[in-house]
Amino acid sequence: MSLTYVKITFMYLRLVIFLFLFFTESYCDTLQQTYMFKEPKIFSTDLVSGCPKRFEILQIPDDKSTYRINAQIIAKTYELNGCSVDVGKVRYINFTKQTALDLSPLKQQLMDSFISTYPTMNIQKIDVFPRGFIESIPENSKAVFDPDIADKNNGIFYVLDKSGVRRYFDFSLDASFNVLHSSQKINRNDILTSSNTSLKSIPFTQFRGKPITNEPDKRQRFRRSLRENIPILDRYLEPLPLVLRGSKVSVQVQSGQVIVEFIATATQEGALYDIITIEKSDKKRAKAKVIGENRVELE
Repeated sequence: MSLTYVKITFMYLRLVIFLFLFFTESYCDTLQQTYMFKEPKIFSTDLVSGCPKRFEILQIPDDKSTYRINAQIIAKTYELNGCSVDVGKVRYINFTKQTALDLSPLKQQLMDSFISTYPTMNIQKIDVFPRGFIESIPENSKAVFDPDIADKNNGIFYVLDKSGVRRYFDFSLDASFNVLHSSQKINRNDILTSSNTSLKSIPFTQFRGKPITNEPDKRQRFRRSLRENIPILDRYLEPLPLVLRGSKVSVQVQSGQVIVEFIATATQEGALYDIITIEKSDKKRAKAKVIGENRVELE
């Protein structure tokens, strides 16, 4: 009786373990938008190198050099085989047959473009994928980039083939760079200094503006408030006005060949040639034009 009970218990445990392993999903990775293929039969490990299981994903028709499929179908195939992948923002996955095309010159041009924008950038990897099957491009082809290509770590560019037809490529890069961060809470109109900012290395992804990679040569101030440890973008800053509210200004008055100067207080801030209000020592106010740093000309 006891032996039968042990056997039943053992079989039950084996069944529980089997069901657990079968239904428990193993996390793999995030799917990319573009993949190159040599063989038409695509396996799970071809898309996600860290996937713990190898199984067939799809069979690309032999006559196809490019193939497109809904990312959700790929994700479902992984799920049915006990794996989990993240599609992220990818809606469709594109497969392109590999060619003998040398992409290293295009990668170098991409690297040069990003380094010219961010000299301190450390690029670990650049991937370039042709959009569609491209057997060859002219030697010394020059890549044409959009003006905002350095705003994010992925995008498209094109080169002209021998017939003058545009051949498009997708790219992505893994990189990091030093960016100024707020080292304390920042209030609007605070002046950017080394005491309220610090350089930190962060991954290069996508920013809604150009990150500031070093302290500007000309004095800047913040256009908005920031919390501590926020990357500083160019749109958060503005040039410091030549005259600040409450600052002492040298007022110039010209009468013929005679120039008289006196000190007053600016009641408004102003950039070059702005008309602002000043307050004299007798508390009377007057209008003056900004002509330099803390220098105005009486109107």
